Amino acid sequence: MASASSWRSTSSRTGCRPCGWATRWDLECAIPTNGFWFRPTVFTGVEQAHTIATDEIFGPVLSVLTFRTLDEAVAKANNTPYGLSAGVWTEKGSRILEMAGRLRAGVVWANTFNRFDPTSPFGGYKESGYGREGGRHGLTGYLRPAP
Repeated sequence: MASASSWRSTSSRTGCRPCGWATRWDLECAIPTNGFWFRPTVFTGVEQAHTIATDEIFGPVLSVLTFRTLDEAVAKANNTPYGLSAGVWTEKGSRILEMAGRLRAGVVWANTFNRFDPTSPFGGYKESGYGREGGRHGLTGYLRPAP
């Protein structure tokens, strides 16, 4: 919550497109007064050099970066110290398979987001996690060969 809020306030101070900074868009909607809630927020005009393009933000926050080729998209997506999840949105099934194999993320969603099969292993790459949990792969650390 604090991480997402700090990005929101930072972008408010520096969110002018002519200065080369990202522009913040959020929905002025009612949110509950009890608990910790954060409005969905989208940043446009984000460049690879912006910290918001590489930081891991847990919240309803989306950074939009543009690309011209699949190679460029993969390079930008993998140019971060984190790798918890990624998403590919396309009409071509072959493109989903190609991208999923090249993205360094613990899970890659295809034309959806945050859907899990409980029998599948889950975990991140790089600073987003070590090992897997869930599924057969998640049990491996608790097993030993029979004598």
